[in-house]
Parts: sequence; C-alpha cells; structure tokens
Amino acid sequence: MQEQDMLEPLRGAGSKLQLFGAGLIVLGILSIWSPDVGGMAISVVVGLVLLFGGVLRTIFAWLSPGWGSLFAKALVGIITILAGIYMIFNPGVGSKALAVVLTFYLFVDGVTTFVFAIRLPPAAGGAWMMFGAAVSILAGVLMYMQWPASGELAIGILIGVKLLIDGIVLVGLGSAAKSVAA
Repeated sequence: MQEQDMLEPLRGAGSKLQLFGAGLIVLGILSIWSPDVGGMAISVVVGLVLLFGGVLRTIFAWLSPGWGSLFAKALVGIITILAGIYMIFNPGVGSKALAVVLTFYLFVDGVTTFVFAIRLPPAAGGAWMMFGAAVSILAGVLMYMQWPASGELAIGILIGVKLLIDGIVLVGLGSAAKSVAA
C-alpha cells in the first residue's frame, strides 16, 4: 500500500515519463556520438545565457536607481556580457571551466539522488534511481580524475551518458508508475 501511495502523483504521468525519457535517451546518444560537438554546444549555450543575463543585469542597473550604485550594477552586467562573449568565441577554454563545475554537479546530483532513492521502494523505481545515482557519482569521479585534460570531449561524453541514464531512469519510473496504476 505504501508503494502505491508514493507513486500516486505519477499515476497519470507514466506515459509522459516514458516519452521524456526517450527524448533524453536520444539526446544522450547524440552527445556520445559526437562529444566534441556536444561539449562545444554546451559551452556556447552557457555563453549565450551569460550574454543575455549580462544584458538583463545591465538594463536592471538603470531600472533600479534606488538599489545601490548604478556604476557597480552596470559593471557586473558588463562583465557578465564580456564573459558570455568570451565563452561563445572560445568554447574550448569555457569547456575546461565547465568541466570543473560539471564534476561537482555530477557528484552532488548522484549523492542527492541516491539519498532520495533510498526512501523509494525498489519496485516503485528506487532501484532505477539508485542506478542513475551511481552512474552520476561515477561520472563525477571520472571527470575529476581526468582534470585538466577533460574539456569538451569529456563534457560531451559524460553529459551524453548522464542524459542517456536519466532517460533510462525516466522510462523505468514510467513503467513502474504504469504497473502500479494497473
């Protein structure tokens, strides 16, 4: 009974979870297939986010005159814009910085997912989540062991593996939700 209660919110979402999982599997395979392109794309996307974020921060500086120094707020926005432009035009350098961040992300994501999975019964998808957590922790450790050589190739491969495993986990959770609902 407890297992069914835990999966109640997912009852109608089993097919959607499986569909989203399939999408993640496809993205993961594409990133693994061409890791240099995947790593460069991630660096460029982060650069674009920084660029647009910097533009918004700079605009905010003028729209919020009573919230501190206009110069300091505008300077932070301009620095963010410059960082974004640098990452867009130098994705290899950005990849090395992202590799450090990604190493910590994968490890922390794996640990937190594992803690959550312990509370979930194996039949309700807990085993799938533990598998995904273990892969995430392993990917983080592998990234750490390859630093500083890890760059766009490592990012592309490991993000691809992470997306692939997360897709498999979602398909497994969707199947578990559908079986409990039936």
